[in-house]
Amino acid sequence: MRHRMTISILALTAVAITASLGAGSASAATTCSWGGTPDAPTGVFTISPGITNLPAPGALKFRATGQLAGDGPCTGTMTFIGQIDAGSTCDLASFEGDVKGLPGVARFWGKGTLVVPELLYNSAGEIVGADQPEILTEPNRAHLTDCETATGFGGGTFSSTVELF
Repeated sequence: MRHRMTISILALTAVAITASLGAGSASAATTCSWGGTPDAPTGVFTISPGITNLPAPGALKFRATGQLAGDGPCTGTMTFIGQIDAGSTCDLASFEGDVKGLPGVARFWGKGTLVVPELLYNSAGEIVGADQPEILTEPNRAHLTDCETATGFGGGTFSSTVELF
């Protein structure tokens, strides 16, 4: 598992560097929006129980759903169903689970904070894309202090860009 995590982190870093450099040959074949736009987020996510500033004693249920928009397979509703791993906090969380609604994508994995870049995998375990959800939306800002409470931050809105390679 440690080896897979190291490879995933390296791959995620390579994706981020390539995207920031704007390398033409390594750019995504398809780009979708998921859950609206940063100015008008329509995606919804839930965390149960809510995540706090203390390390989660066990896995937290995680679900994110929103409309896809764009070319090719970027239609319909995409849903992530999974977990936020034990030990995660509001400051740093790792996510993993199943993907429904986007052909060729079966699983997701990510690690981060308010912007959680996630790798997308096909059913064979190969990386087929990435997404960059933005959860620091205007509606969520008022709830960020929920991390300091016993019930925690239980979800809100998001928007994301999905890149399929």
